Amino acid sequence: MSGCVTLPAEPVMKGFLDWLLARPHRPILLAAATSVLVPVVTVAIVALETLRSGFRDTLPGAAIGAGVVAALLVISARVQGGDTLSALYAGIVVFAFAAGLGVGVLLRWARGIERAFRALVLVMAGGVFAVSLFGPGGGDLFAPLFDYIAEIGAPDATEEQRAAFRAAQPFVLGLLAAGMLSALVIALFLAYWLCGIAVGDTRFGREFRELRLGRSLGIPAMVLITAGLVLGAPLIQNLAALALVGFVFQGLSVMHAWAHARRWHTALVAGVYVLLITPLTGVVVLGLSAVGLMDNWFDLRAPLRPRT
Repeated sequence: MSGCVTLPAEPVMKGFLDWLLARPHRPILLAAATSVLVPVVTVAIVALETLRSGFRDTLPGAAIGAGVVAALLVISARVQGGDTLSALYAGIVVFAFAAGLGVGVLLRWARGIERAFRALVLVMAGGVFAVSLFGPGGGDLFAPLFDYIAEIGAPDATEEQRAAFRAAQPFVLGLLAAGMLSALVIALFLAYWLCGIAVGDTRFGREFRELRLGRSLGIPAMVLITAGLVLGAPLIQNLAALALVGFVFQGLSVMHAWAHARRWHTALVAGVYVLLITPLTGVVVLGLSAVGLMDNWFDLRAPLRPRT
């Protein structure tokens, strides 16, 4: 399995992965089963199979799996008399399988999570840049969705509220891209970790604790975040959201590096992840991104390395 790496695993997980990867159709069936409820897992499983078998051998099964699930969603909606949400779910399913193939190819090329992580951030930023400058832009791209929400979700809203709601349209692209980047990075890490379990490799923990954007991406990311504080241009704001996500993951890496080196209690690290799904999410995200940004300049993990 070219490029696979990770932490030590429990025998149960190792046995499950051995069973799962013994037949090419099993990962696709599992990916299809999780595609509607937890598409991040679908991306990771398809990426894992792509790591094992390669893009060409995984593509037919992934296409069939995505097509069958999407068709079932559309048929079910037609039978029930509505297809608005089913079309959205079908699109998510197709995207999850396609993204899994892309993440798997990226990992095979990068042979490590840091290079793959940087490439993923760069690709997503390029997509936002292209859509903003050469495509419909965030405002026009999401106009139908905003119209639907305004008419169905808030029929009693005042004109001032509707105007404020529509003023946010150009910035939805950045928020959506930031959420998508976060999900893809998590799927990338999950696929890499599972792959390592399957082959008995233990590099995932070490590589994650050394994760960083690097100067080549970190400096432009810092400039974007700084510019986003003073400029309201949609393109700047949307790219700044992606830069923030990149620094958040670097901040998490710094936290894990210190926790591992200083043997912090597991509850301290787990508490940070719990806070990420509470009303304090914004504060935690800003704190982690600040740590990641500082690490890019001052190398906060330097005191943890042995002196030579």
